[in-house]
Amino acid sequence: MELLERHHGVGARAGGAPAWMLERLDRALDALATGAAGGAVEVGERLERDRDALAELAESLRVGETCFYRDPPAWDALRAAWRPGVVRGDGARALSVGCSTGEEAWTLAMVLEEACGGRGARVVALDRSRPALAVARAGTYPREAARHLPADLGARYLVSDAADHVRVVDSLRRTVAFVERDATSGLPPGAWDLVVCRNVLIYFGDDAGAALVRALGAALAPGGALLVARSEVARVRALGLAARELAPGVVVFG
Repeated sequence: MELLERHHGVGARAGGAPAWMLERLDRALDALATGAAGGAVEVGERLERDRDALAELAESLRVGETCFYRDPPAWDALRAAWRPGVVRGDGARALSVGCSTGEEAWTLAMVLEEACGGRGARVVALDRSRPALAVARAGTYPREAARHLPADLGARYLVSDAADHVRVVDSLRRTVAFVERDATSGLPPGAWDLVVCRNVLIYFGDDAGAALVRALGAALAPGGALLVARSEVARVRALGLAARELAPGVVVFG
């Protein structure tokens, strides 16, 4: 666990690692130990010297559950705050951290496109998982992935790709760039009007989580906002970022 936290931020907090993480870690280590003559010792030595193997171990802990418009009340509040026409001038820039297979980043792009009136929206989406990013860049998903997406957004930004799949429209695809990067390695340069980083801090130990929150706060443009998962709000608030409520139970920082 110490290696994972040092290189990828993944680790236990003061109360210890959650049970789901320990279970996934045990399974992954057991798989690595299978056929290793030296057992756990050999696995430990390999992870010390083989950063690719360590990255694969970190990847095995990823839950990766996502869909368009996941947690509708949060997106409804964000969409109301960033209503159509609210952004003028040069448009707006948004960052999706830990974008997984892309549904969150595409949802963010939809909201930003509305707010910018179809001009000047730009989303950069980060994830360390190459397989997840391949899905994100393809932009094609089972229709079930759009089950929470409001009908007007679905009609505007998705098209049927097959009987049971939908595809992100080309006009929206041009507004999103997917980048393979571990957030602990640093964020893309620039100031961001909107940052979404949800269900990422659950993987991080205390020190790595605090460092990421500080980096996210520093990356905000004046007046910018950071949205995290509801379960992560208390942790971010405790680290001192200014909070405001967009809607009952929906808090943003910055």
